[in-house]
Amino acid sequence: MKYNGIIESKLRVIEQKLEEINSWGITSFEEFQKSTLLQNASERALQVAIEMMIDVSERILAIEKIPPQNSSAKSIERLQKLNILKPIPEYNEMVKFRNFIVHRYERIDTEIVYAILKNKLVFFKSFIEDIRNS
Repeated sequence: MKYNGIIESKLRVIEQKLEEINSWGITSFEEFQKSTLLQNASERALQVAIEMMIDVSERILAIEKIPPQNSSAKSIERLQKLNILKPIPEYNEMVKFRNFIVHRYERIDTEIVYAILKNKLVFFKSFIEDIRNS
């Protein structure tokens, strides 16, 4: 990775959040739905991990002397156009989810959060690999 230690520390935060989520041992939707503690912790861990993705993207663009983009999603797309990130649509879906939980926090659909926990965590790992291999 040709980028600085700040970027690496943010990638490690993403890894830490993934480890935390995995350590909770969420085994079923019913279990998840019954526990507001797991729901709230999961939402927060996902939000922080996605914020780190956004921070990393914006920092790399700054290092590369590319002007700031109009949105977080555009920053991710710019890194994809530069072949720093693979063209994985889930990256922008994550940013949209983050925007949703930040701005519509009064009611987050537990089915969506659970689906992310069960099916989308792998894309955080892909993001980390893409950045470290760039």
